[in-house]
Amino acid sequence: MAEGIQPEHLNDELLGRVLDKLYDAGLTEIFIRVLLSAAHRFGVKMDSFHWDSSSFHVHGDYGTGTDDEASAQSGLITITYGYSRDHRPDLKQFILDLMWSGDGHIPLYLRVAHGNEVDSAMFGKLMADFHKQWQIHALFVADAALYTEDNLQMIVSFTWVSRVPGTLTAAK
Repeated sequence: MAEGIQPEHLNDELLGRVLDKLYDAGLTEIFIRVLLSAAHRFGVKMDSFHWDSSSFHVHGDYGTGTDDEASAQSGLITITYGYSRDHRPDLKQFILDLMWSGDGHIPLYLRVAHGNEVDSAMFGKLMADFHKQWQIHALFVADAALYTEDNLQMIVSFTWVSRVPGTLTAAK
């Protein structure tokens, strides 16, 4: 009898049970542990992190997404209208937040969010949450969405670089 995993061991029920166990254990925590181990093993420098978000427009019929509280409790995102970076305000979208290492562009953090989420309202909180989870002191690099009074208060003890938004009078 052969040892190890055989094709007949792999089925829908097994996959479902494994996914349930991963979810119960906490996907973010598992991801962080695996990533930190891999980064250490392969010598990925953790001295700078680059942060940005992208919107992805979608075609098709999606619900209205009006019950944000129910969506938040269920862990679901709302696919809805928002600021369209690709100039398609006629289409609904979702947001993807991504942080990667300055050394080789290795993804370190990924988050899918509601289509109407505003970067400037979230960047500081997400950066603070990431810093708390990883407990790494490094340079954070982000675009002008980071540069708001609320965000700067959340990251006052961090080392960061961003550009000042061109809409500020002081920048002009």
